Amino acid sequence: MPSRRSNLDGVDGRFVFKIRSTSGFTDDQTLNLRELQVLGTDDTSTYFVLAEDGGRTFADALDLYSQGEDVEGGDGVLKSLYNKIDTIEMYGPGDRSGPGVKDLPHAGEVTLDVTLWPSPDMAEAQHRFSLLELRVNELNGAVMARSVLPRFTVGRVRIDAAAVQHLLNLYVIETARTPPVPYIDPSDWRDVDAESLTTEWIDSAPIGVLDDLPSVAHPILEGHVRIHESASLGRAWREPGPHGTMVAGIALTTDLAMDLRAGSVVRMRGSVDAIRVLEPVEGTLDATQFPPEVLPASLVVDSIRKLHVDAGVRVFNLSFGFDSDYGASHVGEFSEMLDELSRELDIIIVVAAGNVPVGIDGQLSSGHNVAHDYPDYLHVARNRLAQPANAANVVTVGGIAASDAPAERNPPRLGERAVAPVGHISPFSRVGPGHGRLASRMNKPDFVAPAGNIVVDDTGLVNIRDQGTGIIGPATRSAGPLFRMGHGTSFASPAVARVAADVVHEYPGASANLVRALLASAALLPVGAHDLDERARHARYGFGIVRHADALESRAQRVTMTFEGEIAVDTSVVHPVPIPRLFALPRSSTRTFRISLAFNPPVRRTRREYTAATMVTDAYRAVDVDSLMARLRQQDPDAAEPLYRDRRRLQNFRPPHTAHRESTIQVKDWKPTVLDIDDGDAYFVVVTHKSRTWFRDRTDYTHQPYALTVTLVDEAQTELDLTVAVTQTVEVQATARVRL
Repeated sequence: MPSRRSNLDGVDGRFVFKIRSTSGFTDDQTLNLRELQVLGTDDTSTYFVLAEDGGRTFADALDLYSQGEDVEGGDGVLKSLYNKIDTIEMYGPGDRSGPGVKDLPHAGEVTLDVTLWPSPDMAEAQHRFSLLELRVNELNGAVMARSVLPRFTVGRVRIDAAAVQHLLNLYVIETARTPPVPYIDPSDWRDVDAESLTTEWIDSAPIGVLDDLPSVAHPILEGHVRIHESASLGRAWREPGPHGTMVAGIALTTDLAMDLRAGSVVRMRGSVDAIRVLEPVEGTLDATQFPPEVLPASLVVDSIRKLHVDAGVRVFNLSFGFDSDYGASHVGEFSEMLDELSRELDIIIVVAAGNVPVGIDGQLSSGHNVAHDYPDYLHVARNRLAQPANAANVVTVGGIAASDAPAERNPPRLGERAVAPVGHISPFSRVGPGHGRLASRMNKPDFVAPAGNIVVDDTGLVNIRDQGTGIIGPATRSAGPLFRMGHGTSFASPAVARVAADVVHEYPGASANLVRALLASAALLPVGAHDLDERARHARYGFGIVRHADALESRAQRVTMTFEGEIAVDTSVVHPVPIPRLFALPRSSTRTFRISLAFNPPVRRTRREYTAATMVTDAYRAVDVDSLMARLRQQDPDAAEPLYRDRRRLQNFRPPHTAHRESTIQVKDWKPTVLDIDDGDAYFVVVTHKSRTWFRDRTDYTHQPYALTVTLVDEAQTELDLTVAVTQTVEVQATARVRL
C-alpha cells in the first residue's frame, strides 16, 4: 500500500462523503485524527474523503462511540466529535451539480463541462477519463473537448438533457457545470473630437492581454499592439467586438479620461501583446464568449505560456470572469491552474473581480434592489468573487466609481442619480473574501481602480450605459468616434496591470512577488473605505488604489526598502530596518511604518485550506538581533507567540498582525505619534512561514520565495528628506534564519 503522503494530491470519488452538522467543526484536525481528509465546506456540510484504509479507522471509532450509554446526555468515546454529527451522506449527483445544471431544459441537447476528481498520477487520470467517455457514449452523447492531467481533468460533453442525472451518478465526477460565460457589462459610444489627437509614448514593459481581438488600426493602438496567433478552432473566429480594443487601450494609457478632458497629449506607456481567447456572442453588440470548441482554462493557460515564451511577457491582464461560480467551499480548477502557473513562471496575472448582473428594473438575482440596498447586497454570497478572481496568487482588481454625475441631457432629467458616490465601490463590482471559509480570512480583492457607476431614474429604471459615469477607452471602428464608454471591472484591471508592467520595466530583475509587494506598498484606500470595519473594508476595496509614482520610486517624504529571496519552510527570518534619526526624533507628527509582504505558495483546490502555507510578519524595537534569535529558538514552531509583549513589540498595527494570514499579499500600517531615538537605529521585522499540516515534510517544498517591503512615510516634515537619510530602495537583508 502506498504511503498516505504519496497519494496526497489524488482523491478517490468512491470514498467522498459529507457530514451535516448544525454546530460545525472549528478545525480540520479533529477530523484528520479519524483519518478523514477534509475537502471543503459549505453552509450546511463538511465534505471529506476517507483515508487509504477505506474508512476502517473512522468506522472503528464510530463503533466505540455507539457503545456509550443509550440515554439522553449519555457519554460515549469521542463524544466531542460524534455528538456534532447530524448525518453522514454520500457525495451524490446534487453535490456534483455546478452552476447552470439546475436550470437546464428538460429536453434537447445540452453542453456540460465535467471536472473529474484529481488523480495521483497520469495513468489514473486517463483511466478515469475513459470511464467518463464510456458513460457519455452509453448515454448517446459525445465528448467535444478534453484536457487530461492528474490534477486537472476536464471534458466538455454534449448530451441529452434527460440523461444528465444519469451522468452525474458517475463517481469519478467532481463537478459538472454549463460552460462558463464571461459577464461583460454593456457599453455605449461617446463622441470625442479627435482631430487634434496627439500621443506621447514612453517605453515600458509589455502587457499580455487575453481578450477579444483589439483593433490595431486605432491611432492609440497602432504601432503599440502586437497580435499573436490564437488557438485553432477548426473554423474562423467571429468578427471582433469592442471589448478587446477597450482593454488594450486602457492598458496602454496612464489616464485617458484626464488627458481628453484637458485637451492635451494622450500619454502612453509600453506595449501590448494580444492573443485572442474571446469572441462576440452571435446576434449581440457587446456580449462575448469563449469559443465552444475549446476548454476555457486550457485556452487561457496555453495562451499565457505562448506569450511568455515567444515575447517574454511577464504581466498579463484577464478582463473576464465567470457569471456564476462554485461556492466558497470550492475553488475551481481554472483558479488553481492560474495560481500554479503564476508560481511556475514567476509572472504577474491581473484579473478583474467580475460584475454582478443588474436588471433594467434595478433588481438583482439575490432579491435586492441596486438603488435601495446598495452596497449591502454586494456581501451576499452569490455576489462574491467568481473564478478566476478568487485565485490566491493572482492580483484581483475590483471597481470604484470615478464619477457620480450622469451625462448632461437636453432637456435635463432631474430624476436621474448615480448609485455610488465618487470613490465608493461600483454597484456591480464583486467583493471578497476570496478562497476558503476560515473566519479570519481577509484575502481578496487586492486592489481597486475606476470601473464605472450605475444611474437610476425616478421610475426606478436603471441605466448602466450612462456616458457620464463610465470609463473611457478607444473604440473599435477606424471611422467615426474614436472613443467609447464602458462599465465594468474589465476596465479596472488593465489600469493596475499597467502599473505592474511599469514596475517590471523599472526593476527588470524583480520577482513577481516583489512586484506585487511594491503595488501593495503604494496602495491608498479610497474615501468609500472610511468608517467601515476592517473586514467589510477589505472585502470591497482590498488595499485600495495603487498610486503609480509611489510603486516606482521613493521621494523625499516617502522611502521604500525592499527584500526578495527565500525562506526555509517552517522557519522565521529577522530583517533589520534602518530608522533614520530625524524620523525617530521625539515630536508629534503623523508618521507611517508600512510592511508589505508577498509570497506564492502551492495550492490545492481539494483542501479547505486552499494555500499550502501561511506567512505573517511582526516588528520589534529597542532590542538586538541576538536577543531576537535567542527568543525565536526557544519557541514551539507550532504555537508561536510574540517574542515580547511590552513596548518593544510594535503595537496597534492596522489591520492586526494575523488579519491577512490567508492572503498571499499583506499590508499593515503602524502610525506612531511619538518615537524614541534611544530605541536604536534599526527596528526588526520578523517574517514567519508555516506549512499546513497536510503539506509538511514534502521533498518538493523546502523553501518559499517571498518579497518584503518596508515603507517609511512622514508627509508633515517637509524639511526631512528620507531618500537621503535612507538610501533609496535599500535592500533589507535577512540576517538570521532560525528553526531550520
